[in-house]
Amino acid sequence: MAEKARLLIVDDEESIVSLLKATLLTGTENYEIETAQSGEEAVIKIAQQPFDLIIADLKMPGIDGLEVIKAARAMSPRTRVILMTAYGSTAVEAEARRLQVYKYVTKPFLAEEMRQVVQQALESVAISQKDLLVLSDERFETITRRLSELRSEIGAQCIILADIMGQLITQVGVSEGLDITSLISLIGGGFATAFEMARHLRDKGPAFNLNYHEGTRYDVYSANVGDNLFLTIIFEKKGRPTRVGMIWLYTRRAIEDLLEITAETERAEAGSVLGTGFAEALGKKMDNLLGSDT
Repeated sequence: MAEKARLLIVDDEESIVSLLKATLLTGTENYEIETAQSGEEAVIKIAQQPFDLIIADLKMPGIDGLEVIKAARAMSPRTRVILMTAYGSTAVEAEARRLQVYKYVTKPFLAEEMRQVVQQALESVAISQKDLLVLSDERFETITRRLSELRSEIGAQCIILADIMGQLITQVGVSEGLDITSLISLIGGGFATAFEMARHLRDKGPAFNLNYHEGTRYDVYSANVGDNLFLTIIFEKKGRPTRVGMIWLYTRRAIEDLLEITAETERAEAGSVLGTGFAEALGKKMDNLLGSDT
């Protein structure tokens, strides 16, 4: 018998927690679902046992959904996360990308939609995430700034940084009219195949792969950043060809900088992801809730 997937639903509204739990359990026995009606309760449960998937509401009193995700990333970096919110904004979306949120779901949503998102998230958990990158605010801003500089240098319409799992990390420029999710999924699959080939050939160190698609409307360049990330650079056709040599020159320089930035990044460490102040405050709240004498 297959092991059941462990889920945690976090929302301060009891009716939503109950309804979502009943929705996900309808027609399946594959899930074991825990619930929490506060961020503090959720963090305690995450500390006590691992979960395959966490579904958290953004707006909650005390520890909110983003802080729950930060704590989950520190304690269980391979756990998938779905963020629910009725208060979307570009700032929240950027923070969700930085914390590698699997899906950003806007309320109200259809029951079938959530069931599908949960199923897809759990299917992707099976793929190895040993190199999951969780960036601090400072490094996220540094990476985004470096991509903006590259865009200015080469005149690209849009530049995207993603991982080979097809998860968007950050992007700069204009992507209107483009299906970014599908694009990075396709490109990520290609890099995953290339990396597997390198392992098969017993190549030492990450191979450097450059790809170029010359289309009738867009030129698309892509290159890996180490063995887990890749850049996608998009140019809209404007009657003149792009300068391939110049683009690769500036892109190689940017990749060297990105490798240096990510090499210095701690992978899912509580001190760096949560920040000292938040980690200390969270510890005190947990001590109080658990009745600690220390």
